[in-house]
Amino acid sequence: MTKKRIGIMLALTLAMSVVFTACSPKEDPTPETPGGETPGTEEPGTEEPDPSEGPSGLLRVGITEASGNFNPIYYSSAYDGYVVDLVFEGLAQRNFTGDEYEPVVAKDWDISEDGRVITFNLRDDVVFSDGEKLTANDVVFTYRAIADPSYTGRYGSVVRDLEGYEAFSAGDTEEFPGVVADGDYKVTFTFVDGKRTNFANTLFAIMPEHYYGEGYSYGNTAPIEEKSAVPLGSGPYKLDNFTEAQFIYLVRNENYAGEGFQIAELLLQFVDQSTDIVQLMNGEVDLLAGVIEPNKIKEARDGGYSINEYPRSGYGYINFNTEFGPTADVAVRQALVYAFDTEGFVNSYFRDSDTGVVLASTQNHPFSQVSWVITDSLVSQLIDYSYDIEKAKSILDEAGWVVGADGIRAKDGQLLELNIAAMPEHDILATLIPMWQQAWGEELGAKLNIAYLEFNTILDYVIYDSDANVEKWSLFFLATSITTPDPDTVYTQFHSSEVGSGKDNTSRYKNPELDALLDEARVIMDIEEARPKYAEIVKILNRDMPRVVVYANTYFDLYNSKMTNFNTSSLYNWVRALQDARIEE
Repeated sequence: MTKKRIGIMLALTLAMSVVFTACSPKEDPTPETPGGETPGTEEPGTEEPDPSEGPSGLLRVGITEASGNFNPIYYSSAYDGYVVDLVFEGLAQRNFTGDEYEPVVAKDWDISEDGRVITFNLRDDVVFSDGEKLTANDVVFTYRAIADPSYTGRYGSVVRDLEGYEAFSAGDTEEFPGVVADGDYKVTFTFVDGKRTNFANTLFAIMPEHYYGEGYSYGNTAPIEEKSAVPLGSGPYKLDNFTEAQFIYLVRNENYAGEGFQIAELLLQFVDQSTDIVQLMNGEVDLLAGVIEPNKIKEARDGGYSINEYPRSGYGYINFNTEFGPTADVAVRQALVYAFDTEGFVNSYFRDSDTGVVLASTQNHPFSQVSWVITDSLVSQLIDYSYDIEKAKSILDEAGWVVGADGIRAKDGQLLELNIAAMPEHDILATLIPMWQQAWGEELGAKLNIAYLEFNTILDYVIYDSDANVEKWSLFFLATSITTPDPDTVYTQFHSSEVGSGKDNTSRYKNPELDALLDEARVIMDIEEARPKYAEIVKILNRDMPRVVVYANTYFDLYNSKMTNFNTSSLYNWVRALQDARIEE
């Protein structure tokens, strides 16, 4: 069955779909644009753009963080991911509504009846930004690199279901039958089992072998990892300059073979969360994407700026360390959730003072707002962790965590001591930490140690070098972006096989019952048949609370009148929306 567009509700999900968001401001020296001009002072392209003349205009986008790792198989930050998404392409991508896939590098594909074999026919006119042709060998190279025994990045889940992965990744053989080229423009993926997740796992960003493969050999991905600062892809843009803590400058790829993306230059400018709306108002930036603070919405509304509004597919959350320390005790985790007034925080922090509307909600499960498993009926069956300090105390009492003479609870000689990994100068954490100190410390009897760490250090703690740092933290706060409505996203976040350095189960949660359900659910192709399995998964995670969702909010894109035809949605972010957008100077 040949398909150019595939209904997501039939089969498809993106297994590796979560990236971490800091939302942490940085010092913001006014950057110079590459070329020496200062943003907001002198702008190029003062004449009305003519579509017939090709790409034109400069778009300034305010962002808060980026590490400079623009390697598609090694990056973790959502902000670095913007660059990856602009520079690289995959075989296909989701449409605006998120319910279908449409071709990109591929022109069409075939899926076997059992869902195990997917064959793509590639376009023959796609080239990388250096002019070299993109071929099936580049697709094979990308997947072999991720499956390589020496690979230490966090995207291993996209290859683990491919045939031959275990032997290849173990170093037993250089043969990898899971992905093979048939000529220059045909590539076939073969999976061990027919899974609902298979198709989406074929859509990873394609890397050119002639660039990233230089110096690479089986068992040695170091040369690939080293090429993190200068990306090379077939996408609509190419990186021109990255200046740490100042800006990322991209220019349109003159060799781009796709449609749209008619903005000539992109300046991703580092802004401070406390002043970014001012920078929008005075013309230093043209777009603030994914804004969550209500006061900024009001200012933009009052200033006549355009606003795109849509439910956030991800959320802000607390992850508990379920392997080490007091938070390894489920009773402690439950008590901490009961003692934390999340609803009070949301109703205060996310209230639009202009309209009185609260622009976020709370939830007792770690699934996206747009996930097809979440229904009102299921939510009504979950434990309600509404604020109840007395219940929290009772849970700890019953679990043997007794208040000592110093006011600190302890059990079997272990203090109820919470090591909190927090980002400095973080607007939300500046509100949350005093709440935790009051509720968890003064009222509940825990000892709180606050360690202020840079975003990348926290990622080292909980992802890249998590095995070595497991005893250093009890909980952390981050945010996620989830790019699919399929609940299989929780597989990498909570399956025990995903615990360890470089992997996504950052709470280090292990539950054999949950593992079995996750394994069973993802091989069920029909959504209605899979739904009961995922409902049980929701209930288990709701009970064990390895993760607390602090808020599930609405996203707002704020932008000035220079931007036209800019349309975003929960699963179609500002990067994708640039395909149709224009700059009108």
